[in-house]
Amino acid sequence: MHSRQIRPVVFLGRPVLYVFFGKDSFSLRERLDGLRASLDADGMLASSTTVLDGRKISLAEVRAACDTVPFMSANRLVIVEGLLSRLAGAGRGRRRGGEPSGEAAAWLPLADYAGGMPPSTHLVLIDGEIEGRNPLLDALKGKGEVREFRPLYPRAVPDWIRRRAQPLDLKLSAGAVRLLAEFVGNDLWTLSGELEKLSVYAAGKPIGEEEVRALVTAVRETTVFPLVDAIVEARPAAAVRLLRQMFRQGSAAPYILSMIQRQLRHLAIAREMLDAGESGRRIGDAMRLPEFALERLLEQAPGYTVARLQVAFQRLLEADLHIKRGIYDGELALELLVQDLAETGSRAAA
Repeated sequence: MHSRQIRPVVFLGRPVLYVFFGKDSFSLRERLDGLRASLDADGMLASSTTVLDGRKISLAEVRAACDTVPFMSANRLVIVEGLLSRLAGAGRGRRRGGEPSGEAAAWLPLADYAGGMPPSTHLVLIDGEIEGRNPLLDALKGKGEVREFRPLYPRAVPDWIRRRAQPLDLKLSAGAVRLLAEFVGNDLWTLSGELEKLSVYAAGKPIGEEEVRALVTAVRETTVFPLVDAIVEARPAAAVRLLRQMFRQGSAAPYILSMIQRQLRHLAIAREMLDAGESGRRIGDAMRLPEFALERLLEQAPGYTVARLQVAFQRLLEADLHIKRGIYDGELALELLVQDLAETGSRAAA
């Protein structure tokens, strides 16, 4: 069986090839920013940084960028985005010897080239989640720093919050950490933003559950609004799709359930106040809602009958019990609930 001969690579103090990929784009970008900072001792790296679109670039163009001498900087940084995704599945067709063919094979020499790049050049391939076997990724392993950034497990989120809060001089109670993790899940982009916002608000004072509820809930509501809208507007397929998207983004089932419950409770209160002749302003004042949320609520409330609300709350109770008793896991229970609520609305509209 024929095998490719790969020259040994000697790193001069540090690797010159980096492969960063995975679903955790926040940690990936932080690692990339850290690499930029470490290479920019003279403050001139920007003049010798090239970013290439890996979906369109050729191997010759990558090599030309890497071979270019740095301009007014000790280092040259070449970033290629999306190349690995482009080649995903491209190696399924293989030659008789077992090696990849086609476009994947055309890119395999990059692994050899990485060992002979100028020591001043640092090549970074960045990408999202890579599914299945990727010939180029396999070939690059062992050539430099190859790292997959995976989403945090839910149980690791509180420790991440505490570590992140320290340099911000943010003092969070145990309850505040727990609630923040519950509200946001492992969406590190949102968590980072919320921690910065809390640190500004706190100004050195401790933060408890009350402050987290007041400052963080409104932001997270905006992510659940499209889901609740699809339920209220009787669009089952859209509702399930949005629910799955929230799960992929790290939102926890208990949080989503609580937000659906909260929005339906708002609808019930708004419907009752409208029937009593109250104005939209009075409803907004009573529930302390931001203007955009109040507008959506006033649009939807008239279409929700008391009977439909009663059915919805009964379904919510059943879903909560199913989760707590272990009859269904959280995601399945929520999907069944969302489908049912939206379809109930569709039947009611008919």
